[in-house]
Amino acid sequence: MIRLLPLILLLALACRPEPAPPAAPEPPAGEIPDYSECFAGMRQESRLVFGSGDTLDGLLRRAGIAADQRAEAEEALAGHWSLSRFRAGSALDLVQDGRGDLLCLHYPVDYFRDLCLWRERGRYRAGLFQAEMRGEPFLAKASLNGSFYEAFRDQGYSGDLATRVADLFSGTVDFFLDLRPGDRMEVLGERLHRGDRDEDRLRVLAAWLQVEDEEHEAYLLPDSLGRRRYFQADGGSLSRQFLKAPLEYTRISSGFNPRRLHPVLNYVRPHNGVDYAAPVGTPVVATADGRVIARGRQSQAGRYVKIRHSGGIETTYMHLSRFAGGSSKGSRVSKGQVIGYVGSSGLTTGPHLDYRMKVNGKYIDPRRFRSAPSTPLPEGERAAFDQALSRYEALRDSLGLLSPWAPPLASVSSQPSR
Repeated sequence: MIRLLPLILLLALACRPEPAPPAAPEPPAGEIPDYSECFAGMRQESRLVFGSGDTLDGLLRRAGIAADQRAEAEEALAGHWSLSRFRAGSALDLVQDGRGDLLCLHYPVDYFRDLCLWRERGRYRAGLFQAEMRGEPFLAKASLNGSFYEAFRDQGYSGDLATRVADLFSGTVDFFLDLRPGDRMEVLGERLHRGDRDEDRLRVLAAWLQVEDEEHEAYLLPDSLGRRRYFQADGGSLSRQFLKAPLEYTRISSGFNPRRLHPVLNYVRPHNGVDYAAPVGTPVVATADGRVIARGRQSQAGRYVKIRHSGGIETTYMHLSRFAGGSSKGSRVSKGQVIGYVGSSGLTTGPHLDYRMKVNGKYIDPRRFRSAPSTPLPEGERAAFDQALSRYEALRDSLGLLSPWAPPLASVSSQPSR
C-alpha cells in the first residue's frame, strides 16, 4: 500500500476540480477543492478549534503536521489572509493522508467566504472563495405607532430589521428621542441561503427613514473583502465620527444645563453632561475611535472612563458599575466598543450614565454636537455604486411598491437571522 500511495495521490489530484489560476485571487463561487471522493478510505479528517492565544502554526503542529509543510502552508495562506486574524473559538477543518501529511485545509471566514488550502503538483495553493448563494429579495415597511421593532414583527418580518436600520443611521438619528408617531421606515433586504448551511442570513440592501420632514437614505455597496459600506445616493457617507448616544437608554433624566439644581446636594451647579437613565449592567460604548486617557474612581463621578479623540475632542463616561476589558488607561478603543456598564457609583440618585463632551477644552451639549461625516464614496467606485442603485430601484419596482409608504407586503413569511 505504501508503494502505491504516490500513484493514488496522483490520480486523486487528477480527479479534483481545477482551481482558479493564480491571476484570479477571488475565484468564481463554488470552485472550492473537494476531496470527499478522491481520498475516500485513505484520509483522516479533523476539526481544530482556536483557543485564546492559539496560532495557526500551533494548531497544525499539534495535529502532527511537519515543520516544512506548516511553513509552506502558512506562506500560501498569508497571500490571501492575515495569519493574525484567526479568531479564538473559530474552527478549521483539516484533511491528512495516511502518513499524516497535510492535504487540504478549510476555514470558514464568515457566512459568505471560505479560506481554502490544497496541495497541487507538490506545492500548496490557497484562495479566498466566495460561497455560492441563493438570494430572495423582500421589501418591508412600517409606520411608527409604538416601535418599529414591534411593527415589523407584527407583520411577520424580523424585528431585527429595525435594529439594523437604527445602526445604519446611528450617527444622525437618536432613535430614543428624535422619533415621533407617524415616522416611517422602509427596508429593501435580501435573504441569503447557502446550500451547505442550515441557517439563512439577512442582508440590508437599502433603507429609507423619514423623521418628521427629514428623510434619510442608505444604500449598500459591498466589496470583495466582504465589508458592508452604506452611502447616501449622492455618495455621502452615512457613517459619522461619533455616535449620537453611548448606550441604549430608557430616558434622559437630566440634560446639559449650566444652572441645574443638583438633586443630591440641593444647590445650583453646572451639569456639564447628559444623564441617560438605564438599568444597571447596560453596556456603555465609546462614541468614537480614540485612546483612553483616564480610568478610575472619584467620590462624585464614581467609576469613570475618559477618552481622547481626534479634533481636540474628549468624552467622559461616569457612574459605571464596572469597566469592560480593553478600556484601561492608554488603550486604543473603537467606535461602538463596550468600555463599561451602567451603574450608580459616585454621587447619584439612581442608575444612569453621565456622558460628557469637551471640544478644545470646553464642555458642550453632546446632543447638539454635529459629528463630522466619514470618508465619502471613492470616485473610482462611483460606477459600481450607480449600478447598485439601479438594481435596488428595479427590485423596489418589481416588488410592486410604487408608493414609497404603501402598506407592507406579506411575501416574507419566515424571520431572517443574523
